[in-house]
Amino acid sequence: MNTAVWKSTDEVISAMNRVYGHMALAVLNSMIVSMFVSSSPALMQFFFTGAMQYVVIFAPLVAIFAISFNLHKVSYSTAQLMLHGFAALMGLSFATIFIVYTLGSIFTAFMGAAVLFGTMSFYGYFTKKDLTSIGQFFFVGLIAIVIASIINIFIGSTVMQMVISALAVVIFLGLTAYDTQKIRQIVSVGGDTRSQEVAGALTLYLDFINLFIALLQLFGNRR
Repeated sequence: MNTAVWKSTDEVISAMNRVYGHMALAVLNSMIVSMFVSSSPALMQFFFTGAMQYVVIFAPLVAIFAISFNLHKVSYSTAQLMLHGFAALMGLSFATIFIVYTLGSIFTAFMGAAVLFGTMSFYGYFTKKDLTSIGQFFFVGLIAIVIASIINIFIGSTVMQMVISALAVVIFLGLTAYDTQKIRQIVSVGGDTRSQEVAGALTLYLDFINLFIALLQLFGNRR
């Protein structure tokens, strides 16, 4: 027999507001770190030359697996530290965008990602349709573009990168809707869901950041 206790609508809204709040702070964290590192020639030289550049590139990928397996097991404060530590690491990994692209392009891509993310998250929050099958389809696509992106790091194909970026936009739009619905379902169950809220924020953070980077790579003007 299902004995789950469901939260009221106001409690669910408050929980989702905290999810979006954690996510927004994580995005802000990444942007501050990225801008700070890119403004220092010494730091750019240290992090993006030689073997260190591969450490910076692959460190977020390793970190996300480690964090994903442990985020639900730790305290609320520890979960927050893990989220913002990862956000800082992500900010470091894409610091080169402030060197490669114009500020206007970065701002345009950011705002475009914000509008598209907001639209799909709104849909995922309010739709009555079960998005599970759609989410599974896009997750398989995500794995495919991650593998393709790793391969292209060594190949360096511009055409392949454009194709990956175009697919990434579609995949992360779909995942945004699916993840929002899934997070809402999780925080709707009674009990203390604060750690799950941080985990949800991490998921939406990744959807947003990857959508932003994909749009920038597709439409950004290079310096």
